Parts: sequence; C-alpha cells; structure tokens
Amino acid sequence: MPDEMKRRIAAKVMHRTAGEVRFIKDRGGDTNEWGWGQVPPSAREITSEYEFNPKNLEPLARILRATLSALGHAQSAHGQFVKLKSARVSPDGALGGKGYIQKIADMRRQYMNTLEALSALSDTLYDELHAPHWDPAASEQGNRERQQVQEIMTDVEEIKKDPEEWAEEEEAEMDQENSGGAKKTAQSIRVAARYMAD
Repeated sequence: MPDEMKRRIAAKVMHRTAGEVRFIKDRGGDTNEWGWGQVPPSAREITSEYEFNPKNLEPLARILRATLSALGHAQSAHGQFVKLKSARVSPDGALGGKGYIQKIADMRRQYMNTLEALSALSDTLYDELHAPHWDPAASEQGNRERQQVQEIMTDVEEIKKDPEEWAEEEEAEMDQENSGGAKKTAQSIRVAARYMAD
C-alpha cells in the first residue's frame, strides 16, 4: 500500500477532539463492592456568593477525627479477622445467629468495603478542611473556636499517621485497664480532660 494512501486512511480514522482528561480508578464490577462507590465529579461547583462560616469547621474536624478513629479500629478488626482460622470458630464457614448469619468470606469482603469507604470519607474530609475557603488565618473566627479546631486537627494528624497503630494502642490501654480493675477507660479519661480544659 503506498504511503499516500496510508496517510489518507489515517487522517480519516484519526481526528483530534478537545476534551477533559480524567483519571478514573477502576472500582471493579461487583455490586457487592459498595465501598468503592461511584466516580466523583472532577470539580466543585462553588458559587462566589456562598459564604463559608468558620464556626462550621469544628463539626467537620470532629467528624474527620471520628472517621479516622473508626478507620483505625476497622483496620485493627480486619487484621485480626483475616488471621483468624475460620475452622477454629465455625463448623460451617459462617458466624452469627438468627437474622444475622453471614459467611466468613462475605464478612472479609465487608471489612474491605468498610475500610475503603472510611478511607475515602476521611480523605475527602481532610481535603475539605485544608481547602483555601476554610483558611482560619484568613477568617474572623474567634480565638476559642480556632483553638478547638487546632486541637482536634492535632488529634487528626496523630491518628492519620497510622490509624491502625493508633487503634491498637487504644485497645491495648483498654485491655490493660480492664485487667487492672480500673473504673474508667483511657478514652473516657481523655474526653473528660478535654471538656475540663474548655
């Protein structure tokens, strides 16, 4: 085939189209993989009239801290669950009682879904709290509210380094206190100390 004919065919087949380039994570095809969700939009639609009230930062920060805590505990539970030999705890490969019976293999998948969902939620919240429109330095936010948010974000950064390790330390403290006959868990002491400081 002559070169001229190849160029004409290529010109007909190949044409340029302007458009948006998007990198989309493969989320699998199984409908049971609910933790992976849908493909999110590529940009936010924030109007210039909308005013971000810095007082709303604190609830978002608390939600992020709780989500990261849940992620750490879910990672800890998942790590222990996958090491558990199903034959030692179940003759039929299932756990539970009337109304709440699940196959162990399905439970493993649900833990993975939970981890993915919590990870995606915490990433989204973390990005939102660090978005320029919430910049506490640029706002007229009161010192007390700003200090509370900063304290919560210090907790967030500590947990975010390694949520599973953080959760395992929390669980070890609880186990130690329970075996020593302590009346309060480490978590309730910390919560009380925070409220006393406010």
